[in-house]
Amino acid sequence: MLSELSPQTLSITLPSTSALLVSGGDTRIVLDPVSGLSMYGCRPYPDPDLVALGSSTASVISEAGIAASSALRQTCLDQLQHQSPISVYATHVERLRSELLLLCGFSRADGVNVVLAASGTDLHLLTAQWLRPQRTVMIMPTETGSGLPAAVQGQHFNRRSACGGAVPIGTLVSDWQGDLFTLSARAADGTLHDCARVDAECIARVTEAAEAGQQVLLILTDVSKTGLMVPSIETVLALKRRWQTQVEVLVDACQFRLSAKTIRAYISQNWMVALTGSKFIAGPTFSGALIIPPATATRYRDSALHPGARAYSSAADWPLGWLAGRSLLANPNFGLLLRWEAAITELRSFCAVPEPCITAFLRRFAKAVHERLARDACFEALPVPVLCRRALCNEEEQQRWDTEQTIFSFLLHVPDGRAGRRLLSRAETERLHQVLRIPGADSGTRRFQLGQPVPCGNREGVPISALRLCVSAPMIVAACADAGADATIADAISALDKISHILLAI
Repeated sequence: MLSELSPQTLSITLPSTSALLVSGGDTRIVLDPVSGLSMYGCRPYPDPDLVALGSSTASVISEAGIAASSALRQTCLDQLQHQSPISVYATHVERLRSELLLLCGFSRADGVNVVLAASGTDLHLLTAQWLRPQRTVMIMPTETGSGLPAAVQGQHFNRRSACGGAVPIGTLVSDWQGDLFTLSARAADGTLHDCARVDAECIARVTEAAEAGQQVLLILTDVSKTGLMVPSIETVLALKRRWQTQVEVLVDACQFRLSAKTIRAYISQNWMVALTGSKFIAGPTFSGALIIPPATATRYRDSALHPGARAYSSAADWPLGWLAGRSLLANPNFGLLLRWEAAITELRSFCAVPEPCITAFLRRFAKAVHERLARDACFEALPVPVLCRRALCNEEEQQRWDTEQTIFSFLLHVPDGRAGRRLLSRAETERLHQVLRIPGADSGTRRFQLGQPVPCGNREGVPISALRLCVSAPMIVAACADAGADATIADAISALDKISHILLAI
């Protein structure tokens, strides 16, 4: 293990930047030996011919990101000549933690803390292990992540963990386990359930547990895989007011499709916020951060973690002095460090863009995409409600970029002589998603990466999925510089044109 090596040995054996970027995670970032891609279709180095429109799933590291990661690796190598790996890792984790808070608009005086972890699923597992709720209530896993149900119930969710090597899927991480209730945001055919119905189910499940004296972890998802917010902020506020000591709130904002103002508003309610640098921010896959408000820190800083959590976290990933961190080993995760360095580089650039420019571009982008989807029988846009945070923010604050749509989900149809058209099955949609990454005569060497298909129920007994075309922070940075909006929008339309071309040729 790295912590067992001398600085001199480590300076020689520290892997390359590309190797580090796919280390310190689970099987989801392991590269396929044939394709050289992760299960998300990403490589650990830039891919300039790939049109990146799939940030709801993952993004390939950018030129700026790989440069920043490589520079940090070299800095670590230099420091390892005279410092221990544990010391070098802890120093840079603290630096990244401080800059993330600064970019989110927090000062040291705010008393806000950050826990780092390999992924959003790892964050949920660690939060559950730390708080040990008897019940967790959250949105259906198809809208978040397939590993979350196991993670929040105290089970290993992947056959490999970020820090502990091989683990048996489905077995308990520790001596704790809780129960789980999921909220169905969509009907069996993929259409949206009425929000009031979803909120009523949430209230019933939380109230049932709280009245029985149980501790509840209520997860508010902002934004889901297809752009939903579940449950409503009004419902979460009401439940928290009624059950102040029994309900803890975790905002699953792992897509990171929300502004610094919104993050601060959540923290002001004493709700934790889970973020990742690998979705909207478009850093390399596997970089998570849990933003913890001061009141929560006061309640739980003396809560230990079971030794089983050592498979997912290292001591320096937690704030200094917390018992949870002291419960863990001091093994550094340099892969996590380099991935966050790349993500912070992207976030820093995005935060420099004026908000009116961001909003104007997002509205223009949405108009172009909606018009292209609407005029082609091959596409069926998946409905999503307007993002509403009025209960959290005043009307003036509501007029900001994160109320705009940035994930565009749609079902696919092919011509059918009898019925006019038919929906693609889940398997067919997955194959098309893969074909888009292959160069074609109609698009030259350019390939298109969209968000992985999301299961959306069944139609006429056939399982269906939606593709997702997504806006990322680097796309916005490019669009707001030197009139780059036209080119950015053209890339999105080209992707839809290629999909239509493929479907019409079936």
